[in-house]
Amino acid sequence: MRKILLSILSLVALATLVGCGGGGSSNITPVPSGPTGGNNAGFSNSSLSGSYVFSVNGVNSSNSFAVIGSFVADGAGNITSGTRDTVTDGGGQALSESITGTYTVNQDGRGQATLNGTSGRVIYRFVMQSPSAAKLFQISDSADATGRIIAQPSFTSTALTATSTYIVRLDGEDSGLNVYGAIGGLTFTGGSTITGTVDENDNATFNAQFAGTGSFSAPATSGRGTATLITATGTHNFVYYLVSPARLELISTDRNFFLHGYADQQTAIAGTAVAFVGDQVFNISGYDSSGQVLETGRLTLDGVGNLTNAIEDYNEAGSYYDSVPFTGTYSVAANGRWTATLTYTSSTLSFVGWQVSPQQSMVLVSGSNIANFGVVETGTMRAQTIGLTTASVTGNYADNLSGLYINSGNIESGGNFLADGSGNLNGTIDSQTPTSINTDIVQSGNYSVAANGRSSGTIGAVPVHVYTVDADTIYLISTDPNRLYQGMLVKQQ
Repeated sequence: MRKILLSILSLVALATLVGCGGGGSSNITPVPSGPTGGNNAGFSNSSLSGSYVFSVNGVNSSNSFAVIGSFVADGAGNITSGTRDTVTDGGGQALSESITGTYTVNQDGRGQATLNGTSGRVIYRFVMQSPSAAKLFQISDSADATGRIIAQPSFTSTALTATSTYIVRLDGEDSGLNVYGAIGGLTFTGGSTITGTVDENDNATFNAQFAGTGSFSAPATSGRGTATLITATGTHNFVYYLVSPARLELISTDRNFFLHGYADQQTAIAGTAVAFVGDQVFNISGYDSSGQVLETGRLTLDGVGNLTNAIEDYNEAGSYYDSVPFTGTYSVAANGRWTATLTYTSSTLSFVGWQVSPQQSMVLVSGSNIANFGVVETGTMRAQTIGLTTASVTGNYADNLSGLYINSGNIESGGNFLADGSGNLNGTIDSQTPTSINTDIVQSGNYSVAANGRSSGTIGAVPVHVYTVDADTIYLISTDPNRLYQGMLVKQQ
């Protein structure tokens, strides 16, 4: 499945990276000027101040790659210290690499960071959702990559010694470069031991509730530590960064398996169908035998095991399916693991989910009844506030859209939009295509909010369906068959 994506990228003649993919050692991209203009959302260089963890994954013309690390921003445009770890599915690694750099943050929350290390320079554009979080994409070295920046509060090296259960999500490729996805519940105990259960989908072979075991080291002052996890697909070694006791970012250091992901501390459980009830929005993506697949939709858990009022939009490798209704059933275990069967006109799809809380789950598509269909998808599902109106969405929002433009290659964008409460968006975005970097692009758009949270709009020239999670968080999926884009709008705080 990975080969489908890389063959598309080769059509646009992306330059081959030297060294570790994503490490930036070729330095072929000049550093563009920082963002200017845009709406005044109250941000500045001082908005990025303190310790942060960042995580990035993507592809270049040679490999898939993933990067995680931490850095210290001084609030005045300098990254004074940091560490990053880079791995590729070709076996390339640059681990525990010291970094420094510079950054700039514009008034609308758009920013740019340049990180320098021994393997080279990498340039990221980002948009801040708040001083604690941002979405980013890479604009250097002909690489398509997206990620996130999350503030790292003070913690001690004993932060993981207390018994805590984390819901983990992993994406990547197996030793044959086939698409892999996993979610599970893992308990960290006594500062060294991992136990739990993992559901894996390896190239459309589903391994349900495999007993995962392993170990981990205490994090250093940077939050960096190591872990080992044994699952149905073998023993996997990880570098992790502790964002806080509630969040871990991680990548595998195995040369025969390529994995990246995160883990959120489980805060509450709705362990029965009666307790796990209400309106939900899901956002998932992955691959099937045709190519890339994106799905965004909403449903109601009725409290007696049925899915009602369910509808979704999905794009399967350039074939767009609009307003697709479905029904289904679900069941829930006492540990927060739930399963669902989604029934469509001519097929069914199986979900497995793990609750971080009743308001947030990680989701894995575990199978389909279509012969030789072969699907691997992961994503999230979140509790939905319904009954909102267009007037409920007002103020400054951080925007990100990413995905594949058929016959052109991958495209990433991020920006700021001011929503006026009457259905109009005005703002500025930055984007990267396979052939160009586009900065300070003034854009407009529109939106509406229906009673069930699903409606239509535009982000610049991109037509989208809008799914409101709540007034602060909106999922987006492009309705243009040629644009396999997903993203979101998040209220800037």
